[in-house]
Amino acid sequence: MKFLLANHTGDGTVENYQTRHNKRAESVNKQMLGNLVDKYGSDVLQDAGVETLDEENPAVPWMSFTFRVSGSAEFVETVRSDLKLMTEERNELVHHFLPRWQPESPEKLGEALLYLDAQREKVLPMHKHLRNTVDGMQAARKLLHDFISSEEYQRQDELMWLQASPLVELLREVTSQIHRTDGWTYLAHAGKLANKNLPDDIRNLKERYGFNTLKKLLIACETFDVYDEPLANGTFRTLYRIRRVD
Repeated sequence: MKFLLANHTGDGTVENYQTRHNKRAESVNKQMLGNLVDKYGSDVLQDAGVETLDEENPAVPWMSFTFRVSGSAEFVETVRSDLKLMTEERNELVHHFLPRWQPESPEKLGEALLYLDAQREKVLPMHKHLRNTVDGMQAARKLLHDFISSEEYQRQDELMWLQASPLVELLREVTSQIHRTDGWTYLAHAGKLANKNLPDDIRNLKERYGFNTLKKLLIACETFDVYDEPLANGTFRTLYRIRRVD
């Protein structure tokens, strides 16, 4: 239970992620079983019909992981009832078992052992549920780790950064407001506006974005269609527009 609650969610920056995790785990380890059960029932269990709203994106690069167990309202209520039973049985064992333990009496000893066996049968389903939940959470964490360690993640991470960059946002805004009747925008005109509004980005295009031309940037961010329109004198002019999603 403590392992699940300490690890089913995590968030933070690269610098403070581990510190935040350690603080969460320390807090969980200090909780009584009743509090742990309440927290599990509210934070991990989730009715499949209830939507969870994501928090607003912070102003700094942030990563988060959350694992939940969802199901029907009936399933969730059944698990919560089993959790309550587990808590009651544990309290009964801790606070009231000692008088039952009379090893000098074979009869009382037999009754105590039967009591323990019966209690074990009551809590076994919840133990199985928690073990299966841990296994599922660990499998999800491994998948996430493997993905973050992959080249595809590195590509997607760079792509997301590029698409959210100030320069790409400006180019998106330009073509949404200034374009020909066929929807295309002259890259030269957009470049002038970018140079006026984001001169440092244009001046340091290669260093900040990894590309030495706006055209290459447009193609790399996978947000725009780019078209070289032939001209009568044998040259061409570059146009772009927001990529249409079918």
